[in-house]
Amino acid sequence: MRIRSSIKSLCKHLHRHRKIQADIFIFTLPRAGSTLLAEILNTDPSTKTASEPLALNRDNLQVLRRYFSRDFPGERYVDISENDLLNMFSYFEDLSSGKTWNSYYWSDLSSGFHHFLSRRTLFKTHRLSYYFEEFMQHFKEDFGLYLLRHPVSHALSRMRKGWDPYSELYAESEKIRILLNEEAKLKTQDVIASGSQLEQFVLSWCLENYVFIHGLQNGSLPGNMFPVFYEELVTSPEKTIRDICGKVNMEYNDRMLSRLQIPSSGIVHSTEEAEAQIKAGNADYLTQRWRQDINESDTEKVKDILRKLGITIYKDF
Repeated sequence: MRIRSSIKSLCKHLHRHRKIQADIFIFTLPRAGSTLLAEILNTDPSTKTASEPLALNRDNLQVLRRYFSRDFPGERYVDISENDLLNMFSYFEDLSSGKTWNSYYWSDLSSGFHHFLSRRTLFKTHRLSYYFEEFMQHFKEDFGLYLLRHPVSHALSRMRKGWDPYSELYAESEKIRILLNEEAKLKTQDVIASGSQLEQFVLSWCLENYVFIHGLQNGSLPGNMFPVFYEELVTSPEKTIRDICGKVNMEYNDRMLSRLQIPSSGIVHSTEEAEAQIKAGNADYLTQRWRQDINESDTEKVKDILRKLGITIYKDF
């Protein structure tokens, strides 16, 4: 630990950051491919990455205590107070300007893509899907990317990790209660009460992403906010990456494409088989394997959840 702290102190001393380019925010859920997307964009030589600024590990909590009360940090943020939201903005502003540090900032040191002279910050966030609009309105000169992964693929991945769904938290939130019609509310209550594990996690995916999906389907997203689909990133990587670069004013480079066949630093959450398929560049495995793990009955149940919640962006089963 002493050696690690010494290395971090040295890195902080050597690093020089001055924001002169627009920052980039990645909004998404865990297990959606955010590490891959962040590592692709981190190959840009002017970019520093602040990964999971709100993570609740010991080092990060020391930073968060400077901005928030001891009982504030949580797994997800829904219907927080105006004061807490303003504190959150202040924290991200200080990260952007280099006034404070995030504990994961040094996680890319071994990748060869850490930059000691940087001009913009890439924020990878897992807990702010509910507040992407507020962030993009506050940071109106910056860009936001919202990363989505197929609901079944995402649900199965979280189930394998033994994680918990967040359906009740989001179903009871102010924004989503307003957006859901009566049919959607009844379906939500039914799944929470008696749905299978797969249904529970698919519903959680729907509700955690619901504010963004509603804006996307209704054409009401902020002008500096753009969708990214994991499946497109993996199956049509060059086109998708070039499109992303154009939207966030970043110059495309060949190293971005090469990251697709290098298991990400988040591979600790994946299987040995997944790691092998990533190295082999097997896009079908990464995007279609979930089809082998659900039966026809499961498929119809998932379709019914999406249909009754009015989600139309994933129709292909």
